[in-house]
Amino acid sequence: MAGRNKPRTFALFTAACAAAALAVAGWAPAAQADASTINYVNLGDSYSAGFGSGSVMPGPVPGCFQGSGATHVTAIDALDGVVLTANGACAGASTQQVALMASALSGQLAHADLVTLSLGGNDLDFAGTIAACSTLGTAAACDHATAAGWAALPEVQARVHAVLAQIDAQTPGTILVLGYPRLLATSNGDQPLMTAANARTLNKLTDALNRGISKATHGTSVTFVPVLGPFNNHGINADNSWIYFNQANLADPFNLHPTTAGYLNGYYPAVRNHIHLNQLGW
Repeated sequence: MAGRNKPRTFALFTAACAAAALAVAGWAPAAQADASTINYVNLGDSYSAGFGSGSVMPGPVPGCFQGSGATHVTAIDALDGVVLTANGACAGASTQQVALMASALSGQLAHADLVTLSLGGNDLDFAGTIAACSTLGTAAACDHATAAGWAALPEVQARVHAVLAQIDAQTPGTILVLGYPRLLATSNGDQPLMTAANARTLNKLTDALNRGISKATHGTSVTFVPVLGPFNNHGINADNSWIYFNQANLADPFNLHPTTAGYLNGYYPAVRNHIHLNQLGW
């Protein structure tokens, strides 16, 4: 998902320049690796790009940005025998842009043993919905935004399914598509960002998005990895929040993304439970 009021400098690469930019970046199809090496490819939006951890850094192509800190991706890469051959995740990526990156990384995907990604949140304009339901919005704006979100869910699910089917056809590896956490804690009542009632409304939309992503795996070999459990009681306004929120700067691009603790204590254990190294060639 994208951060609220993201500066225009965080716009993603266009479809026309994606493949060329990858070539400039020096990414070529991967050669056949040693049988004991687990080739790992990461794709997706800002939740796979590590926004919220470290600082903003350039990604593999112009206009693509990632977080520089520790995440579930770096933790997986650190596992014995695992080699991250390509990290094509970009903050703000739509499902279409994830598909473009997957096409550009066809060589790496053809030799991948493991693929992780997150997608769908930007197609739903979740960041815009949060803005509409925040203390800066209005009741009417929140109602309109959430209604639009619910109406868009079937199309988002169809887009996610199309991308997952594409990646499934591109790689023989295990594919794990990651869900999204509930960003907002409601246990402590109203919060700086919004009322508890609006937070509950948005959490229900997140739950529905996750159900759609899970259903989008049907007919593919992709496995859905939920993270609602690990992030329970760790949303914004919780006593121990794992979601980054800079109240002093609502335009901070890291807002509404997991912190380093969220990635390492929330996402990583959930994903690690689905990674069986002995079945991936190690």
